Amino acid sequence: MKLYIYDHCPFCARVAYIAQSLELNIELVSVDYDDAQTLIDLIGKKMVPVLQKDDGSIMAESLDIIAYFMNLKSSDEQREPSEQVILFQSRAFPLSQRIGLPRWWKLDLAEYQSPASKEAWRAAKETEELNFDKLIEQTPQFVDQINPLLKDTELLLNLENGQSSLPLIDQAVYFSMLRGFCVEPSITWPPALERWLEHQSQTLKLSLLR
Repeated sequence: MKLYIYDHCPFCARVAYIAQSLELNIELVSVDYDDAQTLIDLIGKKMVPVLQKDDGSIMAESLDIIAYFMNLKSSDEQREPSEQVILFQSRAFPLSQRIGLPRWWKLDLAEYQSPASKEAWRAAKETEELNFDKLIEQTPQFVDQINPLLKDTELLLNLENGQSSLPLIDQAVYFSMLRGFCVEPSITWPPALERWLEHQSQTLKLSLLR
């Protein structure tokens, strides 16, 4: 199976997190951000993640793909994120975008390897409200909101001996959102949360956004 992704994308990261945790044989295919045609040929529009199954059929939507993976492994894990995690995501996502949008495209990620891909990113993501230069200037106020969020997250993960007792789907959402903050070095990480994030990254071979 092939999973078409953008490396920066949290929805792709959570699908990959589940696939790696379940030890599925998945080929991760990073799509150039300027390459809309590959995704249009697969799914009819530019969107990720996209799963191409072994029989050639196509599946989109991250939660649908996750449920499919769990069915393949006959897992009795829950398929939907808990209400607590959905609330966390509603707090984290806007901050992740404001930290990440002006920074991720400068990382050495597969989707940003060409000048055209960088131009396509700015054209798609930069708006009057989300002006990249202004977002960089506003970094201290975003960090002031992110730091307490991370302290709350450390408690929500129910960490014991470096491991979380939460359902796999909840851990996947936390990981996928948290990795986006790694791009900004002025953020203060609670030690246990940082260790968990690093351990998951190394164990599942899913990079953090640095």
